[in-house]
Amino acid sequence: MNTEFSSHETCTHEPCASDDTRAFREAWMTRRERARKRLLSTPQPALELKKDIYADGAVFRLIHDVDVAAAEEQLHFTADWFEHPHPNGRDHRGEADFASIRMVNALYRCYDKVSDGCRAALDNFFLRRDYSSIYGSENHALMYRVSRLLAAQFYAGRVFEQYGMTAEDVMREDAAYIDEFLMYRARRAWGEFDSCGYAAEIMLILNVLYMYTTDERLKKKAAMSMDMILLDMIVDSKNGVYGGAHGRIYEHNALNSFSSGMYTYYCYYFGADAGMPENIMGMTAAILSDYYPADIVCRVAKNRTFPYENRERKHLHLCEAWVNGIDREMLAKVEGLSIDKYLYLSDRYLLGSVTHQDSYPDSVPGGWYAHHQQHEWELKLLPDETGRAKIFSHHPGDPGYHHTHNRWTGDNNCCCGTHFCTRDTAVSLYNITRENEYPYINADIPLEFFEEAVKEPNYLFLRYRNLYVTVWFSNGYRFVTEGETAGYEVISDGRKHAFVCHVEPAEKYGSLGAFADAMKARPIVFDPDTMTVECFGIRMDCKERYVDGQRQVFPSKMLYDSPYLTSEYGSGILHVTDGAVSAVYDFNF
Repeated sequence: MNTEFSSHETCTHEPCASDDTRAFREAWMTRRERARKRLLSTPQPALELKKDIYADGAVFRLIHDVDVAAAEEQLHFTADWFEHPHPNGRDHRGEADFASIRMVNALYRCYDKVSDGCRAALDNFFLRRDYSSIYGSENHALMYRVSRLLAAQFYAGRVFEQYGMTAEDVMREDAAYIDEFLMYRARRAWGEFDSCGYAAEIMLILNVLYMYTTDERLKKKAAMSMDMILLDMIVDSKNGVYGGAHGRIYEHNALNSFSSGMYTYYCYYFGADAGMPENIMGMTAAILSDYYPADIVCRVAKNRTFPYENRERKHLHLCEAWVNGIDREMLAKVEGLSIDKYLYLSDRYLLGSVTHQDSYPDSVPGGWYAHHQQHEWELKLLPDETGRAKIFSHHPGDPGYHHTHNRWTGDNNCCCGTHFCTRDTAVSLYNITRENEYPYINADIPLEFFEEAVKEPNYLFLRYRNLYVTVWFSNGYRFVTEGETAGYEVISDGRKHAFVCHVEPAEKYGSLGAFADAMKARPIVFDPDTMTVECFGIRMDCKERYVDGQRQVFPSKMLYDSPYLTSEYGSGILHVTDGAVSAVYDFNF
């Protein structure tokens, strides 16, 4: 077995002078040690079988020789994943890969520390059980392959009975798969675009790959890919808070900017005013890993100036193409189809949306994934000490849709929304045609965070510190007054809607009333028959968008297009700068 692993080599591109970011790295080392101590001081009940089912905490404690007996009991329970009922009553194959990626750490760090019985359970799991997931999404596909590759590296010379393959065969197959997977993402971005939660799962996977692989090519690509994910987040965020649109997030992520895994990663690597969240169990792999972002990544995080605009183009995620090997013929059918998004970032607010989204072709099975857990647009107000100072609209789905189209994210199987955004205005059209869908839209407008509010039949005028915001509902609105969403959920009835949100600096106007008068003097015109809206220099329908008479052309030629990160779509080459120092990431090797 191979138990050797080496530390991070920061030169994934031409090296930069590091004096400017030395304090950044030193602060990270302090946070890392604090996070390590916090995890090791977590009360003993956290190791109860149903509370640590993937053995994150157990393996972490075993590595550090803390609570060894209890930690080994939990690891043994997790290694026996298929030998007892699932602790939460779910399908064993749903999350077996979630367990496998964590237990890779046990193979490389704890195997000789545990009892013969625990080692036998680990052997049985990795060499005899099929720990691929029944789910085909991006994180599951990569998680399984990385787990299996590293298990095969560890169990060199053994046979993986469940797959009918030798360890060497597994390594060849999975190394090629992972290399192509990372190359595809470098050229087209990650499929769960800007996902606050699933990007964190990818960071976990890549940290594990980085720690243990002996394949220097994959090690380098793992580090470069983590840098790319962090850069993607940095140029879309301020002080750790993502802005604008996201793919595949949960309701709590939509409602609170501090609740996501990627916010925790930002806090961990770069620091943020609000500090690390309380729950950091998902950070065990990052804390164990010696990976730290390259100097240029830290420079961009540290030295950006505001305001600026960021435009991105993300590929359509086709889950089915990655489940059983790589179906390149299927991928070819969505080549060139994408999701375009725009974000304006300033010191006072972040405003962004999906600006164009291609439909899945009828010839591929991936159409079910359209708008899956998607967050279409958002105005994020700054500064914000709570994570709740934001506004967005949505077409809610019924709880039976689970998290694919629920109260606050996703539009799966309905796809009734069209969105667009400029630096001060977001516009959404909703044409709800399916009979079984709710005949209304909702919006998240938490009134308690606004200093002033003026309500009129179609308009809502708000002051947030030194910003004025107008929100306009074509069909009028009503605040929910009872239940858990009282005070922030707003309902607008009907099946055809235009929704407009516009923001301006308060100093341009003498008062909120003066702002309201000025906004009403700039009419918003909505035609429900043609589903066309005109406002604030924007004219759009469900197919076309115009700004000041200029037709907006989609998709963009650029994967990334901001002052700090640029990349031509499909190139696999990223140009990064903080304005003083530049670097190039070239994944084509």
